Amino acid sequence: MKLFIIRHGDPDYSIDSLTERGRREAALLCERLLGENITRVYCSPLGRARATAAPFLEATGLACEIRDWMQEFPYGVTQPLASHGLAESDRPSCCWDIDPRYFMIHQTELSDPVRWREHEMYKKGRVGEGVDKVYRGLDELLAENGYRRRGIIYEVDQDADRNANIALFCHMGLCILLLSRLAHISPPLAWQMFRVMPTSVSTILFTDIGGGFAQTKIFSVGDTSHLAPIGLTYRG
Repeated sequence: MKLFIIRHGDPDYSIDSLTERGRREAALLCERLLGENITRVYCSPLGRARATAAPFLEATGLACEIRDWMQEFPYGVTQPLASHGLAESDRPSCCWDIDPRYFMIHQTELSDPVRWREHEMYKKGRVGEGVDKVYRGLDELLAENGYRRRGIIYEVDQDADRNANIALFCHMGLCILLLSRLAHISPPLAWQMFRVMPTSVSTILFTDIGGGFAQTKIFSVGDTSHLAPIGLTYRG
């Protein structure tokens, strides 16, 4: 099985949709996905994700399943930068946009897949609760498709479609959170190290390892090669 995690196109947040550039990106993304033999589509309920999926759905006639947990990850924190000598005042932010200098100070704790939850900044923001909701949603989605999480591997149902290609249309913070689950690393570490630009595609393979089990392999993160032909590239 193959999973494609896709960020929405260039957004117009004021109307929760896409800019003109974003619509061009979505059209190019559609062309790319037409070559991937997508068999099932899931999408965030938010307009910018749905607008990104729309050209592909229209071209293929595939149905789209909306999952509420796939909307942008909304949890905020207050970064205690002042007490760390990193700024004159503390800084409110999305939980997935943490100052890398602060992360470096607490790197050992925040890189741990379990201990990060006890970090005071994330505890105050109740980020762990939100992460658990998303992780449950992803695990349930995969189980519906015959892949049941067992630690760091997946038990594969006998009737599972091992050739399935599943597309998820969602948002930056959420895309990276899904990658953290599939790569078995802490969300704070993933949010620091990965970047996914508009209409980028991250590809995960579920590789058979024998005995009715499969293991995830991250094939690519944040690929935007489909934008290159007309110069719609992202740098930095």
